[in-house]
Order: sequence, then structure tokens, then C-alpha cells
Amino acid sequence: MAITFNNIPVSVRTPGTYTEIDNSRALQGLVANPHKALIIGQKTTAGSVDCDVLMAITRDNLADGYFGTGSITARMCNIFRKNNPYTELYAMAISATAASTQASAIISFSTAMNSANGVSGAGTYYLMINGSKCEIAITSNMSAESIAADLASIINSMDTLPVQAAASNGQLNISALQGGTQGNYINIRANYYTGESDPLFFSTHPVIVSMAGGAVDPDLGDAWAVIENEQFHYIIQPWIGAANLTEIENELADRFLPLENLQGHGFTAVRGPQASCTTLGNGRNSPYNTIIGMDDSPTAPEEWAAAWGAQAAWNLNIDPARPLHTLALKGVLPPPIENRFTFTERNLLLYDGIATWYVDSGGTVRIERSITTYQRDDLGAVDPSYLDIQTMATLSEIRYQFNTRMTTRFLSPRYKLADDTFPVQPGSYVVTPSIIKQEIVALFMLLRDKGLIENLNEFVDNLVVERNSTDVNRVDVLLPPDLVNQFRVLAGLIQFLL
Repeated sequence: MAITFNNIPVSVRTPGTYTEIDNSRALQGLVANPHKALIIGQKTTAGSVDCDVLMAITRDNLADGYFGTGSITARMCNIFRKNNPYTELYAMAISATAASTQASAIISFSTAMNSANGVSGAGTYYLMINGSKCEIAITSNMSAESIAADLASIINSMDTLPVQAAASNGQLNISALQGGTQGNYINIRANYYTGESDPLFFSTHPVIVSMAGGAVDPDLGDAWAVIENEQFHYIIQPWIGAANLTEIENELADRFLPLENLQGHGFTAVRGPQASCTTLGNGRNSPYNTIIGMDDSPTAPEEWAAAWGAQAAWNLNIDPARPLHTLALKGVLPPPIENRFTFTERNLLLYDGIATWYVDSGGTVRIERSITTYQRDDLGAVDPSYLDIQTMATLSEIRYQFNTRMTTRFLSPRYKLADDTFPVQPGSYVVTPSIIKQEIVALFMLLRDKGLIENLNEFVDNLVVERNSTDVNRVDVLLPPDLVNQFRVLAGLIQFLL
């Protein structure tokens, strides 16, 4: 059989040397698979970009102008880039509903004063809001009214905070910049760091009434029309309401389907004691979403989710099978020691679909185990097959490499298909099932060498490549890779002698 040319016809008679270029065999190894991340949140009226508009976040603090400084979306983008400035990042805000309400809090200073005439000494009140220090120096004879007023000025001058403040009659009134439930999780506290305490001239601690009253979140489903047909490997969003969690789980399940092939993974976080985290986790069952649980951290849960998603985005793109444990969450403050989950509580959470973390001796929050919420199969039986995020990430990478290799080798060059008995000649655009099988084995050798699969001989023995019995233009392939696992636990037994 003659060599097949795409652009040099046999009818050419003009003398000359004509050479066409064919790149169908150019790829010799695995191809680069750059990942993209998406953050979905809310904006303030100060943001310059309308809702439902996708924006590339290419520089630090760029999101402040787009979505408003202190907004949910801007804060998530900023902490993402602090943890990962390299992954291509996009963000958009979706519209709040008219029924949403803003969370608010109160700090009362009048009840803490020794005298109606003001304080009798000097000191510092160490206030912290969402992990940012809002401390105030208190001087002799300051009244409760002046303390509240000065604190309001300090808070309103810090435009990265997710709140605004006003003073009235010795009381500091704080309200979230945006409506919805996320405002309820804005942490307000005093004396977070070791060595901090209320001034001695306070008769009692100033009363802090925590943020509450925020209600009615945006509908996450509004985002899908904006990103239709565009793949984002990581989607980070702040809301944990059942409707929005179902929205992202269903959307990512659809995107994972073979004809859709836009797979991605979601990240969000929940603040609450171990029991409430367990309740949330046990109510979900998706291999496409990770929920991080924590309690009493000064840092907002949406910022936990963005930091965690940023570390996952960078490291899983480098190696989807490598564990994420010990990676630091930059910009995230841990809860006080007494409110950190114990070993027993964390181990329980890992059976309840909640990802866990720990704090090192230097006070840095680090990933312990990043799991999905998948716990049971369709019949309700316990099923750990999609427990770890690495499983989905590795499968997605294998599918990407397989699709790319087969398309580049055979589909893009427009090959013809014949049975294995056909005498394929060099240079002809004819492929058989056995040739496809050889190409698959070569690809999976590379995947093994990268450390994504093991037991290659068993894979080859069980690999099936055959022509479809109904459609003569189709080849069916059964791929049985044995995924590489993660080294997570080392158990040792010491049997000693005296």
C-alpha cells in the first residue's frame, strides 16, 4: 500500500521536492495538563464588575477592585493567591437575593466600666475581627462612648474587614458588609494571642454578642450558565446550605460524565463543633466535593476553603496521586488549643465525610487528610472507593492523558479502521485494535513511570481492545489500571526485652 499524504496529491506534475509535516507521532511522553481554579462568591456595591461576570485574577489584590475590598469573593481570591500564586485563577460574584439579611454583632463597653466618669488608667483592648487585629489604646478618663467611637473608626478604616461599625451609647454595633449566612461566621473576639488580656481597670469583660441574623444565601445554580462548556479543575465556594451543596455536587457529577468531560472538584468549609460538622458530612455523599470542618478559628470558613483549595490545586496538578498532608494553609489562624478537634474527633470526622487538619508546634495550620464526602454506594453500603481526593484526581489525569493520546494519534489525523488481520503498511492511515492496544500499553508505561499506576503486567493482561459488534466505525476499550495509593499510616510494634 502506498504512503498516504494529506496535502501532496499523486496528480502533481510540476517538478520539485514537496514535504508535508505530520505531528500525529510528535508526542513522546505525557502531555502538560495545566489546571484552572474558580472562586464563586458575593460582591459589595464598591466592586467594579457586575455579578455573573467571569474575571481572571492575575495579580494580588486585583479582586479587591473587581468585587469590593472585604467582600467574600475578594477575600477568598486574596488568600488563594497567598497559598498558590501559580494556578490560573478565575472568580465571579453571583447576585444576592432580595430576601437576604446581614449578620450583626454588639460589643458593650458601658457594662465593663468601673466608673461613670471613665477608666482610671491606661491599657490596650485587644479586639480581633476575622483574624485581623483591631486593638485600641485606652487612656485615662476615656468613657465607654469614646472607646466605642474610636473602635468604630479603627474598624471602618480597615477596608479589608468584612464588616462595618457604628458606635452608640457606649456600644459598638458591627454589621456584615454582605447579606447571607456567611456573615454569621465572622469571628469577633478579644485576647487571641498569648499574653493579651483585658485592661485591669475594666470591672468585667466587655460583652461580645457574636455575629448572628445573616440569612438567605445566593443560588449557586446561577453560576453554571456563565461557565457552561468551560472546565475548571477546582471550584471553591463558601455556602454550606443543603440547596447549594446539592447544586455543586450535581453540577460536578454532570461534568465528570464521559460525554461532558469537564471534570472538577469542589471545596467549601464549615464552622462548628465536631457534632455539627459530623451532621453536615453525614448528610452528603459526593466524590466531587471536599468539606473542611473547624470550630472557633478567627479566620472565616470561606477563607479556609480558598486556602485549602489553593494548596490542592497546585499540588494535585504536579502529582495527582501524592498525599496533601502537612501542607500549610497560609493566612489561616487556628482555633485556641481547647477548641481544636482532638485525635478521636478528627478520626470520627474522617468517617463522616469531613476533611481534617492539625496545628504544628509553631501554630501553623496544616492539612491532615483531604477527603471527599463520598461514604456509601447507591445501595447504601459503606464504600471507601472515592474516599480520598487523590483517587478522583488520578482518574481525571489518566482520562486526560488517554483521551489526548488517542485523539492526537488516531482521531485528529483521520485514521481508517480495520481488523487485526489487515496488512497495515508503514505510512498508511489505517489502524487496527492491536495497534491501538500497543499505543495504550506505551501510554500506561509512562503513567506507571510517573507513579500514577502500579502492576503494569496485570493491566496489560486484563486490557481489552476490540471493534464494536454493532458499529463498525467504533473501537471499545476496557482499561483496568491499578492506581498507586498514598502512604498515610505506619504501624509499629515494639517487643522489648529486659
